[in-house]
Amino acid sequence: MQLTLEHLSFYLNQCENKRLSWHTLKAYRIDLKQFYSFMMNKDMTKREISYYIHYLNHHFKPKTVKRKLASLHAFFEDMVFYEILQENPMDKMRYKIQEEKTLPRIIQYHQLQDLFHRLDQDQHFFIKRDKAVIELLISTGIRVSELCAIKNEDIYLEEKYLIIYGKNAKERVIFLGQEVYLALKEYEQAFHDRISEQEYFFINNQYHRLTDQSVRHIINRYTDDFHITPHMFRHTFATMLLEQDVDISYIQKILGHSSITTTSIYAYASIQRQKEIMMNKNPRQLIK
Repeated sequence: MQLTLEHLSFYLNQCENKRLSWHTLKAYRIDLKQFYSFMMNKDMTKREISYYIHYLNHHFKPKTVKRKLASLHAFFEDMVFYEILQENPMDKMRYKIQEEKTLPRIIQYHQLQDLFHRLDQDQHFFIKRDKAVIELLISTGIRVSELCAIKNEDIYLEEKYLIIYGKNAKERVIFLGQEVYLALKEYEQAFHDRISEQEYFFINNQYHRLTDQSVRHIINRYTDDFHITPHMFRHTFATMLLEQDVDISYIQKILGHSSITTTSIYAYASIQRQKEIMMNKNPRQLIK
């Protein structure tokens, strides 16, 4: 069977009826039209699809290839459901996509020093809130979404710990060091009345729940000459723990990773940094 434009139109209309997001629909259109162009005048056999996968692997990054194949698999499943195809030609196909290792971007030590220096110098009304947010990010490695979701009932300041609900509502306890404890205490005392009026611990400038975007604005206020994202605090926290020889299984639990494979990227990053030091900053190079 050969693929036609009518098949694509039918499927994309079905997707629109499911009210998928605009970005998802756009990706489906791009991926399926690309497949149509490659398969023009060819039967949709496993052999031809294997050629297509080979083509993708040589022209796109692994992440993009995975998305394109997921789009294609969903399309075939729909064609089987509506009895346009007897079976999904991708079923039982063996193919491998080599994942590229992308090193996590971390905040440089001098940037952290500069950031905290600016926090100490600033005296605006919400400075105690800003200090508490940034201290919590770098001291615990929690996700920005987890920070914004902290409720008043989740934080136990006097006992110096808080409860975080991560992905899939998985609960974990995070203990607080002295610096972050003091920052949270000062914030709580300064905004006690406002905090007690609502469900969530962190408030924005309008005294509503803090959002991910608000956290980005807070960080950008003190980093106008270098770019830092909220997630870079998490990467930096994990990398610095590894550099202090903290067992990776403990880091996994603190970060709330379900698999240690996810955490192992920081071990890989640490090795790469050691390699860079030995290659570019080896003391032997100073001996002439």
